[in-house]
Amino acid sequence: MARCTAHMTTARAAGNPVSSLQFPVRLLWRTVGPMFIALCVLGGNAFPQMLSQDAAAIVAGTLPTFRKQVDEVNVIFTVTNKHGHFVHNLNENDMAVLDNDQPPEKITYFQSQTDLPLRVALVIDSSDSITNRFAFERKSALAFLRRILRPNSDLGLVIGFNQQVHVTQTATGDLSLLAHGLRELHPNGETAIYDAVMVACQHLSKLKDNQPSRRVIILITDGEDNRSHIGLQQAVDAALHADTVVYVLSTNPEYSIDLAEQGDKDMKEMSEATGGRLLRAADEDGVTGSFVKLEKELRSQYALGYKPATTHADGLFHRLTLLGPRKLKVFHRLGYFAR
Repeated sequence: MARCTAHMTTARAAGNPVSSLQFPVRLLWRTVGPMFIALCVLGGNAFPQMLSQDAAAIVAGTLPTFRKQVDEVNVIFTVTNKHGHFVHNLNENDMAVLDNDQPPEKITYFQSQTDLPLRVALVIDSSDSITNRFAFERKSALAFLRRILRPNSDLGLVIGFNQQVHVTQTATGDLSLLAHGLRELHPNGETAIYDAVMVACQHLSKLKDNQPSRRVIILITDGEDNRSHIGLQQAVDAALHADTVVYVLSTNPEYSIDLAEQGDKDMKEMSEATGGRLLRAADEDGVTGSFVKLEKELRSQYALGYKPATTHADGLFHRLTLLGPRKLKVFHRLGYFAR
């Protein structure tokens, strides 16, 4: 079957690892090395559930706790046709994988419409800028969790953020606890989006599974970060370290300008670099519709595992490229850090 390069993240991965962000990951890694690790990933198992306002405290921890077993790489991806409809009938022979431009030693598993356990971090902007939309965002988020989480299999957690990050419910399958965590959020203050993404990645990476799982951040925000201690690139790297896909529900209208436009641009770059999407959620109908789309996508994903040709844990960024049938679009993360 004819093949073509995958859409968005895959096409970028074939050249500059994070070309949309204009930061070549491999070059950046080689030039700044361990210092970059310490700055971009918050340290230690004793990571606080609320970020301090002191930037020095954020980078004062130990080295990253993120780890990647390179004996097997797990990839979650979605495939759509030219009309944007999900494609469900592909098999292992329809796909090809390249790891740093090399084919893998072997494919270890392939699942269509995967039933792998789902780990969902619901990360909600609770700053002043979303006050008027907060009630229906919280209501829609709870309805989504009730529909998507499967008993005895999936876990969710709730994180809110203004100028600080508040973990109001750690990972659980108990919907009553998740509902309580959502009720604990109240809008006020400024906006630290990237700090919140980092905290979510830290919590997701601590979840120990006996099999591959799907780690997802669902970020509801207007995208206007003004208080984070880290930047966009560091948040992206944290998600890649944690094998986490970021979906952003933008509360900005499509005609937004100035800072809102830049915020949407940044959120689009972060979501696509991790294999996710930016969805519109500017009003109540938009929020509900975006959660419906997310539910469909999470139920339409493929899961693939492979053993790389080179399994050395070199700490470097490995570009990941998925090739699929012609005219189909493949969405997946840009790559992984081999640790």
